[in-house]
Amino acid sequence: MDADAVIFELYGLRPADFTAARDAYVAQARREKDTTAAATLRGLRRPTLAVWAVNLLARTRPDLAEALLRLAAELRRAHRELDGERLRALSHQQHQVIGALSAEAARRAAGAGERLRETALREVAEIFHGLLGDEDAARRWAAGSLAKPPPVTVGFEGLEPAPGATPPPVTRTPPPARVSAPAPASAPAAPASPPPAPTRTQAARARAAAAREDAAAASAALRRTERRLAEAAAAQDRAEDEAAALHEELSSVRQRIEAAGRVVRETRQAYRRAEQAHARAGRTAEKTARRLEELDRSED
Repeated sequence: MDADAVIFELYGLRPADFTAARDAYVAQARREKDTTAAATLRGLRRPTLAVWAVNLLARTRPDLAEALLRLAAELRRAHRELDGERLRALSHQQHQVIGALSAEAARRAAGAGERLRETALREVAEIFHGLLGDEDAARRWAAGSLAKPPPVTVGFEGLEPAPGATPPPVTRTPPPARVSAPAPASAPAAPASPPPAPTRTQAARARAAAAREDAAAASAALRRTERRLAEAAAAQDRAEDEAAALHEELSSVRQRIEAAGRVVRETRQAYRRAEQAHARAGRTAEKTARRLEELDRSED
């Protein structure tokens, strides 16, 4: 069995059809004694509606998928080069692209019979944000086989700036000169001297400190979101396992009902045959009784 082809097929199905199709392929792999494929397919989890929608978009509009991959590559390059101006421009473009992709994913999902509600729409946008920071997940999505939402990252974690890269100079307007308090009458007033303008290094350090604070707050929010996602994924796994167990139990119950039905039908047929035999025996008994009476009269 070609497990990769099956996986591609499964993640193109609507979520409601995923589990039954997966279980059917697992059963087929077991019949074919392909234990590797069976284990791989059994470990697949049903995609959320949002994951299915973004996969549908990548499958039907590969040009849009390629546009997001290019944007992610440009963001990584600007991050390596510490090009703040380019990062700001790409950040604005990022919001526009993700908004357009989310709207198109919702439109195509609706065309396939699935309406994305507000929660699913938010998840779609979060998935696209996550894909910008996860190159491997982005490639799987572009191939139409994304299995679960990528973690939402802050910036590009683990991507270090290129050696020798320096942030662009920051132009600051010098603060107004401080007005000194009037000197005593006996001494001439000393001229006020403005504080020195911050150096490029100081400006970069201040910007880095502010960025670290923003990143810490975003990381805390990210951890909370990841915990909620992990809890939701665990609940989904438990529900799918329970559904699979119920499906097997239902199949067993149906088999027992069919067997009981056969027994009932056979019993009814045997009962009808017994009734017919009883009727024949009654008629034979009546004939025998009449014959005996005739014999008795003839002897008299």
